[in-house]
Amino acid sequence: MPPRTDHVSHVPRHREIAAVLRMEIRGGTFGVGTRLPTEEELSVRFGASRPTVRTALAALAQEGLIVRRPRTGSTVIATRPLSVLAQQVGSIEELLDYPATTHRRAVASSYIKADHELSSVLRCDADADWFHIGMLRFLGDSTTPLCWSDIYVLPRYAGVQKHPKHEQIPVCVQITEMYDVTIEQADIEIFAGSVPEHLAEPLQAEGGSPALFVIRRYCGADGLPFETTVSVHPESRYRYTFQFRRELKPLARR
Repeated sequence: MPPRTDHVSHVPRHREIAAVLRMEIRGGTFGVGTRLPTEEELSVRFGASRPTVRTALAALAQEGLIVRRPRTGSTVIATRPLSVLAQQVGSIEELLDYPATTHRRAVASSYIKADHELSSVLRCDADADWFHIGMLRFLGDSTTPLCWSDIYVLPRYAGVQKHPKHEQIPVCVQITEMYDVTIEQADIEIFAGSVPEHLAEPLQAEGGSPALFVIRRYCGADGLPFETTVSVHPESRYRYTFQFRRELKPLARR
């Protein structure tokens, strides 16, 4: 009997399935905004169990190629893996800003007056004057934005645009350096929402799709915010990881 010449793959089946689907997404078989076949249909196509198919789809979702939702299936959201920033913080100070591996790009700036809706965000009177800076944030050399940030500072601090590291370090730090302001309090608000239609194009995301909002307010000695930043992160591009340890206190002697 002649020796067997067929090749036996040692690659896990779910990785093979993910590789095929990844190639089809990249090649345009499944375009952005289209839905992949159901788990059942993919199981039949690949001759694999549904748990195996589910693991393959989870890998594509982790790469940012698809998004999976109950009852609606898997939808293609990108043809190339997205840069996902997983920020692990161990203190309140680390929570206040993004890690140094990211950088911003200023897109727009102007003097504005807060309308009724914005005044509630900025915690100010309606028609109050502010200076607005619109920025996109990126991870490393990626061209896919992590988020859009609307930065509002008091008009007297508009000069932060001239800071030599305006796109590298936090704006609140720039203000403290240029204007001798002390940050007495920082408030952080995190909640789920959807990508605003006017930010869909710059964020390279679908308008109305899920997003994570982070609002940071920096207050001075008067207890009022001198800077407020509202950041919008499309789903699957950013996550927080908290890790705090309980400090053991010595037992009191009796």
